[in-house]
Amino acid sequence: MKSYILTKPLSRSLYEQIREDIITKEIAPHTRLPSKRELASHLKVSLITVEHALDQLEAEGYIEARTRSGTYVLPQPSYKKQSEPFEIKWLEEEPAAPVSDFPGSLWYRTLRHVITTESDRLLQKSPSKGCARLRNAIAAYLFESRGMKVQPSQVIVSSGAESLYQIVLRMFDSVESIAIEDPCYQQIPRIYAAHHIHVHPLPILEDGIESEALNGCQANILHVTPFLSVPSGFTASASKRHEYLEWAYRNKAYILEDDYNSEFFQSGPPLPTLYSLDHNHQVIYMNTFSKSLSPSLRAGYMVLPEHLLDLYEEKAGMFSNTVPLLEQYTLAEFISNGSFERLLSRKRRNQSRPLK
Repeated sequence: MKSYILTKPLSRSLYEQIREDIITKEIAPHTRLPSKRELASHLKVSLITVEHALDQLEAEGYIEARTRSGTYVLPQPSYKKQSEPFEIKWLEEEPAAPVSDFPGSLWYRTLRHVITTESDRLLQKSPSKGCARLRNAIAAYLFESRGMKVQPSQVIVSSGAESLYQIVLRMFDSVESIAIEDPCYQQIPRIYAAHHIHVHPLPILEDGIESEALNGCQANILHVTPFLSVPSGFTASASKRHEYLEWAYRNKAYILEDDYNSEFFQSGPPLPTLYSLDHNHQVIYMNTFSKSLSPSLRAGYMVLPEHLLDLYEEKAGMFSNTVPLLEQYTLAEFISNGSFERLLSRKRRNQSRPLK
């Protein structure tokens, strides 16, 4: 009987060495192995150690236990080759980049407060739309800072812009075409194309999408970033924003208003969003916190017209929310206690530029 030099964990070491002998045919096919007790006694290990090793070998098809006969080595197919030595090649950790203007100590203090005061709630499963505390905070913030009349029931929380795009696509799963600004954030057309949706690129000028291209477009949804188009940096004029709404009304279409980064460059009273200007309830508003707070904070939200809430429940309401509850409650507290608005005010002073 062969002696094996075992290392910890013992059962894993025994399994690997017997497997190696079977693969290399040092133990020939159809060979009857010693009994579990014989192996345990010979190797001076516990019976449970041997049982675990042999159970794993049998589960992977190397051996077969036959009633009242013993355990036998099975012939191995040609695709099972001798294993090569394996060594984990550790990745170098990315250097920590400074996060400018982000009050890390205040965020972590808020997080600790939430852990202390909401410990029981944090162990629950998040509702699909996000927790009520955060949805209330977002609705209040939008009303106070942007003049948007939003009920918390209309707010859907998810993990960033791309996740929100996916929710919209689930809701409008019969949509065939979506119009986008050209150029635009490169992930937008990629996501739509991946869902086999025809994309209409509409040329964008300094004051917004070219009127002739927009009026000739028959898409079901218009995806726009009216306040800061990426990468052009253009802002849609007031007349152009009304033109977008007229197009949606005329074509019985929806507008996806992507309000990326708009908080930072507006000096004076903020411009009204398309959502606020829309009287026909055809605008879906969305924004994220990755730019306003930190790129590591993967949280965003959208505001649905009330008549679309049933459609959301039908098409997307069964999916789990992708933002951890700890992050949701911390963000809610950060907004509600005024820390978020104070941070934005400080960033505006550093980064603001006049509108064109």
